[in-house]
Amino acid sequence: KVTFSWLFPLFLFINIAEADLSGLLSYSVFLAFYGAVLFTFLMTCWLSPSLLKTHKESGAVFALGSTYSNTIIVGLPILISVLSPSVTAQVFLIISFHSAMLFAATSILASMGSNNIFDFKSFLVGLLKNPLLIGIYSGLIINFMGIAFAEFISNTLHLITKPALTLALFILGANLYQYRLSGSFGHIISASVIKLLLLPLITLLLAHGVFCLNSDIVMILVVLTACPTGVNAYIVACQQNQGQSVVAGSVVMSTLLSALTIPAWLLLLEYGVFL
Repeated sequence: KVTFSWLFPLFLFINIAEADLSGLLSYSVFLAFYGAVLFTFLMTCWLSPSLLKTHKESGAVFALGSTYSNTIIVGLPILISVLSPSVTAQVFLIISFHSAMLFAATSILASMGSNNIFDFKSFLVGLLKNPLLIGIYSGLIINFMGIAFAEFISNTLHLITKPALTLALFILGANLYQYRLSGSFGHIISASVIKLLLLPLITLLLAHGVFCLNSDIVMILVVLTACPTGVNAYIVACQQNQGQSVVAGSVVMSTLLSALTIPAWLLLLEYGVFL
């Protein structure tokens, strides 16, 4: 609770509040990232009932488990170690609408499939209560307002948030005991393959082949989309009461397999196999 309710949100807040965001990203970066994520999400939602024999009502939840990336807890530490700490601001800007877009799309499509009414107010309240999103958006507000912290405040926040990344990775691994590889093993494997291989491949094709972004940005986008399924996808599945076992299994399977697939993507990008 200390790590995810305080240390990590404060880490996000102080780093993005003090980052130089002027001219950092172009629209093509967002189009490459969100275009790949949304395209993969919609295609998975549409095709999974016929190709994978998933229940039509749970197609949106299955698509969420196949596309929602653990960008902050897994992706950010990897990119900092591979590139530099300065990549933090770019990552925050890129993923600022990642959760909101996928959670909203899942809730709307799942409600349509089950003939339920999408409760926008509850959805918005849930987002506003998410500590990580609070850290990101409040940091953006402070940054855009041009508010500078006193040096002792800045130093204090940086000091107490230094363990955030390490603790988050440790807790992520320890918390996997909550999720089981139960239910349809075929669906879990399919979701993991889409998440770890197909989504980053589509991202790479868009980022490099269509928008011709520089190699560092391409690496950032590919790593972010190649991250394993985020645990918040399981929370959404529980809220929708659909596909819980498959999403839980996808969290475990994709996290384990990402120890192999993410280094593979980094090697392919480093040696320019696709570039």
